[in-house]
This record gives sequence, structure tokens and C-alpha cells, in this order.
Amino acid sequence: MQDVPDATTIGRFRARLMELGLWEVLLGEVNRQLEAKHIIMTEGRINIIDATPVEAAQSGYGKDANDEPTRDKDAGWHVKADSRGNIKSTYGYSVHTGVGEDGFIHRQTVTPGNAHDSTERDTLLLGDEAALYADAAYSSQATREKLAQFGIDDQVQRKGYRGHPLSKADLVRNKEIAVIRSGGERPFATYKSRYGLARTRLMGLAKNLTLFGLAAIAHNIAKGAKFLALYGLPDPEPTG
Repeated sequence: MQDVPDATTIGRFRARLMELGLWEVLLGEVNRQLEAKHIIMTEGRINIIDATPVEAAQSGYGKDANDEPTRDKDAGWHVKADSRGNIKSTYGYSVHTGVGEDGFIHRQTVTPGNAHDSTERDTLLLGDEAALYADAAYSSQATREKLAQFGIDDQVQRKGYRGHPLSKADLVRNKEIAVIRSGGERPFATYKSRYGLARTRLMGLAKNLTLFGLAAIAHNIAKGAKFLALYGLPDPEPTG
């Protein structure tokens, strides 16, 4: 068994992926191999899209020896109300993912924290999913038209507006969607509690895009290995 690569080797590998823009290609190849083994199922699959804020490695107001701000200039303020209506502000980035029902990450991107979740909708949309699940941040006429265009079942939670509160039917619908939609938050829990990524380790958007891309790849490989250990390879489909 080979030794685990040291931090310097991993750092060079990550830097090379960033320079060549290859982390997304690598994630696609990992997923392709998992699909070929029928560990990731593509027929009738759903897509759960969501986003989470991550505090920047340098988020304070300090200055360096040259009197230049030390905070990460690529980051931004993420401002959102929690379930109790309290406003929470985080200076950092937002990690956006598209996740299958079994928790495998289809697609991912990273933006400054001040980018609205819905701006990454099209980046995360696969186009061949049977249904799209998302919270009310993605609810809009544009989203409904996009899903209709691709024939994708609309499972995006509705939101109310001033003078136009949600109907009882929409409230019930939102609760039903939430049961499945919550699965999109599990990779974020893995990132923050197991991978130590509740706060970024690197400065700059490009570096963090690659870092979280590698986290997505690791997440899918680990989940694929777990599925394989628990269930083995599915029986091959009959050829005729």
C-alpha cells in the first residue's frame, strides 16, 4: 500500500488543477465511472439544488505591513434570515451544489457570498433530470419557464410576497417538498463537520473553487465506496 501524499504534494496537485481548470472534468469522470457501475443512477434521477455560506479565511478588517487590507478581496457578504427571522451575515463565499436523491453531487460551483442563490440555477441544472427540488430562493417565473422548457417536474418551493401570502395548498406543497429537498444539505454538513471546511483555508475565488471541487470528488468517491461495501455491484442488465 502506498503512503498517503503529504500536504505539499496535495497542494501542488490542487494548484495544477486550478491552473488547468480541470477539477470539474475530474468530478465528471468520477461520476461517469460511478454511473457505469450503476452506483449513480441516471434514469429518472432528480436534482436537488442548494447553497451554503462559508466564512472566508481572512474576513476581518486588519491590514498588512504595507497597510493593505488583509481580508479576502474575492469574497462578499452573505446576508440571510434564519428560521427564526434573525439576520445573519457572513463574509465569505457561497458553495452551490446539485445533488441526487442518494446524495451524490452532480455539479458544484462557488461564488462570492453576496451572489444570490438563484444566479447559479442554470449552472447546476442538468437538463435531463426528472424533477428539480429547491427552496423558495429559486422560485420565480423564469425558473418555472425554464423547467417547463426542458420538461422537468417543478418541485421548487413557493414563496409569498407582501400582500400575497402563500395559500394553504402552497404551504402543504412546501412541506412535502422539504422532505426530499433537505437531502441537498447533507454534503454541506460533510464539508463543514468532517472535512473542516466551515471556513475556507485559501484566499481567492479560483483557489476555493478548486478546493471545494476536490471536496466534492472526495465526497462522491467515499459515498460510492460505501455503497459498494454495503450493496455490491448491481446485477448487469440483460443483453437480450
